[in-house]
Amino acid sequence: MRRQSLQIRTVFVVLAMTTICLPPPAHAFWYGNQLADLLDAYGTNAYHNFLADKVVPQVMQSLAPSAFNNNPEDDKGVTVYEPDKCWQGYTLLSSIWGHRPDPSGPRYNAMLVDMEGKLVKQWSFAISGVPMKMLPGGYVMGGSSPPRLEGHLTQLDWDGNRVWEVDLHVHHDHQREGNPVGYYAPGMQTRGEGGKTLVLDRSFPDPKSTSHISDFALIDDVIWEVDWEGNVLWQWHGWEHFEQMGFDEVARRAIKTVPVLVGDPDQTDYLHINSISWLGPNRWYDQGDLRFHPDNIIFDGRSCNLSGIIARHDHPDGEWKSGDIVWRVGPHFTPAYPEHKLRQVIGQHMVHIIPRGLPGAGNILMFDNGGYAGFGPLVSGSTRGTWPNTLRDFSRIVEFNPITLERVWEWTQPKPTADYDGDGDIKGKERQFLSTFNSGVQRLQNGNTLVCEALAGRVFELTQEGDIVWEFISPYFTSAVFDGFVTNVLYRAYRVPYEWAPIPAPAQQ
Repeated sequence: MRRQSLQIRTVFVVLAMTTICLPPPAHAFWYGNQLADLLDAYGTNAYHNFLADKVVPQVMQSLAPSAFNNNPEDDKGVTVYEPDKCWQGYTLLSSIWGHRPDPSGPRYNAMLVDMEGKLVKQWSFAISGVPMKMLPGGYVMGGSSPPRLEGHLTQLDWDGNRVWEVDLHVHHDHQREGNPVGYYAPGMQTRGEGGKTLVLDRSFPDPKSTSHISDFALIDDVIWEVDWEGNVLWQWHGWEHFEQMGFDEVARRAIKTVPVLVGDPDQTDYLHINSISWLGPNRWYDQGDLRFHPDNIIFDGRSCNLSGIIARHDHPDGEWKSGDIVWRVGPHFTPAYPEHKLRQVIGQHMVHIIPRGLPGAGNILMFDNGGYAGFGPLVSGSTRGTWPNTLRDFSRIVEFNPITLERVWEWTQPKPTADYDGDGDIKGKERQFLSTFNSGVQRLQNGNTLVCEALAGRVFELTQEGDIVWEFISPYFTSAVFDGFVTNVLYRAYRVPYEWAPIPAPAQQ
């Protein structure tokens, strides 16, 4: 009996690991239909419990370290550069922990580099997951410490002087009026001074008010819209719209009883929104779809595989109120849902509408991290739920139509690192593509896409044909908390036009 049990457990592990590692177009996530005969004999709930207790923790432990392992030659700086195929500009790096060139000096974590990887300018901000964003005139926005790790949202000028700050904390994202998504597009009136600002912050609602959601205290998300003087014009709290997030019964039970891993065992980070942006002018609104009002706000929550659009104004005929979620992708991607067309999205970052004036305008672009996230069963048909219930060992860039949910463009590199062309170098699209956390993606004016593979400290420019024409490995290292790794982890990166910096543009790059 013991031998038979061991054999069954071995089969479970093999099938589970096969499920997680299948490359596209197969479903690389816990799915379970191919296990139907086995599950009929031994029970879906029993299999779910085995995976949750024995397999998933091991997979989670293996995914994060593997994201640091795609630079076997220890490259630094620019490794690929084809000038005639690139969109020229500066690249602003957001480093989570920053670097300190002088051990007794300041720590810098906003670095501006040119196309050859040379450092042009650097600024000192907070040491956490807040993207640094550049505005015309050489202004840079980010979080400043103290009082909390992310700190207040602060704007510095080219020389590092503090010129604006709002008395609100910021985590993971912010946007300035005139630039809905935080990166360059032709015709945008990006404002270096004045105007409104979106600020993403954490909140900690009274557990008595949220006991219907979770047995644990919620680490929730709040979005603030403020004016130039820092007055709050509008606010949105995630937990108040829980019923609009589309969780099925099994996922709800998981949210109620299983905490998302945080430092405090009595709390759960059930949403973990990591990006917010205004939609901006777009063709869907022009065609009469009020869900895509330019003032509406798109967000994504990495813990739960959910992205949505929040109404900023009441519907003229009363169909929704300001703050309601009026469009949603996720949290479920199984065949019963339209989202199945996109394949499983896991732990996504920087979901946004491509701005008008850029190729693909109106489509949604996202960095689909992979790794682990999601609430629900580990096996189709199980009534048990857990977190995480979806896992994958590679990342994807996905562009899709928000109306039909058809994939317009997709890129990934799930293979292990190898020298496929035999030139003796491992670089570009020969590297495995995986960043389980952080990261971002930007559409450029020439149709290329700038990708920040954060945990690898890697930024690259990718053509529509899938060729990498610029690759940069951050040389800015610092001691970090990942099991003693010395790391160059980034949060995001943005390509900005030369004219946004108050210095002469390079003669030729």
